[in-house]
Amino acid sequence: MNELMLDTANLDELRYGLSNWPISGVTSNPSILKKEGEIDVYDRLLEIRRLCTNGRSLHVQVVSSTMEGIIKEAKTIISVIGHDTYIKIPVSREGLPAIKALAKEGVNVTATGIYTSMQGILAVLAGAKYVAVYYNRMEDNCTDADSVITQLRGFINESESDAKILAASFKNTAEVVHAFASGAHSATVGYGIIKNALGLPSIDAAVKRFTEDFEELHGEGATMETILKADK
Repeated sequence: MNELMLDTANLDELRYGLSNWPISGVTSNPSILKKEGEIDVYDRLLEIRRLCTNGRSLHVQVVSSTMEGIIKEAKTIISVIGHDTYIKIPVSREGLPAIKALAKEGVNVTATGIYTSMQGILAVLAGAKYVAVYYNRMEDNCTDADSVITQLRGFINESESDAKILAASFKNTAEVVHAFASGAHSATVGYGIIKNALGLPSIDAAVKRFTEDFEELHGEGATMETILKADK
């Protein structure tokens, strides 16, 4: 089953998105948290955790750059927010061994900062539950993001791994569609991308025309509900 996640730490966006859209989880990172200004980071993450009802996942990124620091930070995050929290760890020289060690202890790991197929393969083999590929950033670096996703999906399928590809770093809806078409299991997107996808002028024009045509026949403000009541 494919998943769509929200990449934000803004509470207003989360309250609306989690209530009205088919969202299965929330992702965050230090840059996203910085956008929220002077906040208590753990208070904000705990509030997001409370909003993530119905089994939705929460993904929180470490800041440390050494293996030892990453492991300590991951355990601190879990102790405060909960064991079901997914810990985002970059697939780097220090990050990969931390992923392996934490996964062995049963920690949910989302491997992030992935720009190449090899990074993703290593993360899967190390036990990551999600592998977050940076779609737009790969494109900016002249890397074929669709090919990377397709290769990773093939590896995951062949190895019968439970890992999921979490496509991230999008600038527009077309990139999200391409990521899913290439084999991503999940995508995490900014609030604005979903909002813009639902707010195209052509959509609004079509809805307006349908309403006008119906009201022309049945009167201003008429709906399928009101005409039934009128008949009775």
